[in-house]
Amino acid sequence: MADGNDPAVNRTRRVGRGALPHLLAMVVFGLLAWSGGSMLRQGVDGLAVPSLMIGAAGAVGALLMVAGRPSPGADRSGPDPLQLVRVAMVLVAVTALVTGTALAPDGMDRGFVISVDAVLAGALASYALLAGEQRRPARLPG
Repeated sequence: MADGNDPAVNRTRRVGRGALPHLLAMVVFGLLAWSGGSMLRQGVDGLAVPSLMIGAAGAVGALLMVAGRPSPGADRSGPDPLQLVRVAMVLVAVTALVTGTALAPDGMDRGFVISVDAVLAGALASYALLAGEQRRPARLPG
């Protein structure tokens, strides 16, 4: 019988608790991609394409953040896969902002569309930079 001091039990609890924010981000970004797809059918390209790009990248990135966690005894040689996912999400955020600016309509709605695209790109970039394993500061001797 496993008790509370069993490392396998404690590791499972820690992974489950750490995965919850990523699963929530996956749902939120998935809904953003879905709304971008529905806006695309309505002809609102300046909002639809960046929403679709950011939502898809955020949902896939959150899924990879959960699935790509290395086990404690894993060999850590080579590039960090989570770091590659983060860089890819930031690049998609920048690309979506440029695309949204290029597709923004002329006239008085242009500023609104660009600002919404900038907020969404900032949300994806913030998630990419802040999500993942958090390093604990070293304890001072004493």
